[in-house]
Amino acid sequence: MFSTRPVRKEEELFGRKHREAVGRIYNAIQDGDFVAVLGPRRVGKTSVINVFLNKYGSEFYYLYYDLAFGMGREAISYLELTPVRTNIPTKVLDYSASLNFGILRMDIRPRGIVEFQNAFIGLLRFLNRTGKQTVIVFDEAQVLPRFTPLNMLGILQTISDSFENVTVILSGSMPGLLERVINPSGERPFFARYVERVNITRWSTEEGLEYLKLGLPSVELEELKEAVIELSGVPGFLAYYGKLRTRGLFHSEALEETVKYAIRLWTLDLQNFLRIYRSPGYIVALQRVAKGPSTGVTTEEIIAEVKATTGLSGVRIKNMLRNLVDAGLLVKPRRGLYVIPERPLRKAVLSFKGNFSNPRTF
Repeated sequence: MFSTRPVRKEEELFGRKHREAVGRIYNAIQDGDFVAVLGPRRVGKTSVINVFLNKYGSEFYYLYYDLAFGMGREAISYLELTPVRTNIPTKVLDYSASLNFGILRMDIRPRGIVEFQNAFIGLLRFLNRTGKQTVIVFDEAQVLPRFTPLNMLGILQTISDSFENVTVILSGSMPGLLERVINPSGERPFFARYVERVNITRWSTEEGLEYLKLGLPSVELEELKEAVIELSGVPGFLAYYGKLRTRGLFHSEALEETVKYAIRLWTLDLQNFLRIYRSPGYIVALQRVAKGPSTGVTTEEIIAEVKATTGLSGVRIKNMLRNLVDAGLLVKPRRGLYVIPERPLRKAVLSFKGNFSNPRTF
C-alpha cells in the first residue's frame, strides 16, 4: 500500500487526478502531441508515467530517460544520456538502426558528439518509417539544455518538425524551468506542435486522509489529519509516514521521522538549485518568506531584505524571485505575494546553511 518508490501498476496509483493524468497522456500520444507532465517534487509524476508505460507501452515503441542525476549540475556529458528503459526489439531494426541503437545505449562507444547525435536522429528516422508510434520520455527534462555540447533542444525541434510518428513526454519537478524549455518566449514558441500540459498536484486534505485510511484503517483520524497537514499533502511523504506506521511506529515517532526525512530531501533540492543559481540572495529571499506569515510576504518586503543583506538591485531580485517560483520553491497565491508551498520546505529553508563562496561545497 505505502510504496516509497514510483509505482507501475494502475491499481496501485492513488488519486483521481493522478489516474486521469494517465488517460490524458495516452490521448495526447494518440493525437501525436508532445506532452509535458508538470508538478512539484514527490507528487507522483514518475508513477503516472510508469503506469502509462505499463498499461499502454505495448502499443508503441519507447525510450525512457531518467535525468534526475543531472539535477544541480551546470553541465552534463552527452555520454551520460542513456535510456534506463526501452521496449524496442532489436529484431525489428536493420543493420544501420541496430548500430545507432547500440550507440545510444552506449553498447558501442560513440567516436564523438556528431556520431552520437546522428545515431539519435538516425534511429528515430528508422522508427518513424515503420509507422508504429514511438515515444521518447525525458524525466526531469528541465536539465536537457545542460547536456553539452549536444544540442538536445535542436533534436526535439527536429522530432517535432520531421517525424510524424515520434512524440515526446517531458516531465519536470521545476515546472517553470521546464516551461522555458518548451516555450522560451511568447513570440517564438520552441515547438511547432501543440504541447499538452498535464499538471500533477499535491493531494488535498481529504485525498490525503483517504489514502492514509486505506492502509491504516484502525488509526485515529486526528493523527492522520495531522500527518496530512504537517506533510502538506505530498504523496511521497505521506507514503513514507504510512510505511513507518505499518512498521509499528507510533504517530509522533513516525511523523517526526518523516518530517526529518522531508527536510533532508528539501535541503538536497536547495543545494542542487544553488549550485546552478549561485547567489546568497536566493536563501535570503526564501528565509524572509519562511519567517513571514503563512498568508505570504510581499515583493517589497523581500526586495528590502535581500537588498539590505546583499546589495543586489531590485531588478535582479525580481528575476531571482521568478527563478524561485519557476523552481517550485516559492508560489504566488496572488500578485505581489509569495509563500513557501510546503511546511517541510519552510523548515528546510529556516535551517539551511551553505558556503556561498564555493557553492560546490554545499
